[in-house]
Amino acid sequence: MTQRERVKIAQELHDGIAQDLVGLSYSLDLLLAAPETPSVTRIELRTILFKVSALIESVRAEIFNLRAQELLSFEQSLRALLLELRSTVELKIAREDFAISAHIEEELLAISRELLRNSLKHSGASVIEISISKSENSMQYIYRDNGKGMNTPKSAGFGIRGIQERCSAINGALTTSSSSQGTNYSITLPS
Repeated sequence: MTQRERVKIAQELHDGIAQDLVGLSYSLDLLLAAPETPSVTRIELRTILFKVSALIESVRAEIFNLRAQELLSFEQSLRALLLELRSTVELKIAREDFAISAHIEEELLAISRELLRNSLKHSGASVIEISISKSENSMQYIYRDNGKGMNTPKSAGFGIRGIQERCSAINGALTTSSSSQGTNYSITLPS
C-alpha cells in the first residue's frame, strides 16, 4: 500500500467512522444528562460511553499510524506502539542487514503490531523478541514472548485470521507453538 493510499484511508476513517463515534458519544452524553434517565440506565450508559471513548482513541491511533507509517522504521514503529499502549514490556529486535521489499516489510510490521497487542492483552509477557534473518533460500521472521502461553482455540479470532491472511499475501508459512513459558510465531518466506 502506498503512502497516498494510507493517507486516503486515514482521511476516510477520520471523516467517517471517527466522526460517527464522536456523534454517538455526544448522544450518550445527552442521555446521561437527561433528568428523566433512570439511575440503572445511567450506569449502563456510562459503561457504553467508556467503550465508545476507547474506540475513538483506537481509531485516532490508527489514523495517526496510517499517516506516519513511512516516517518510522520497523523498530521505531513498534516502540511507538508500546509507548502508545503505555507498556513496560522489554522489546528486543534482532534484524540482519539485508534488503526487504516494502510490501513484505509493511506486512511484517502489521503482523508484529497485532502480535504485540495480543501479547500485551492476553499473555502477561515481560519480554518480547522479534528476529528477522535470511538464509540462502528463505527469510525467517520469529516472534517470541515469555508470557503464560495460550490455549489453542477451535476457531481463531480476527487478529490471528488477519495474521494468517497477511502471511498468505506474502507467500509466508506461519507456524505457532505455545507453552507455559510463552508463545512463538514463525513465518518462513521464500527469498
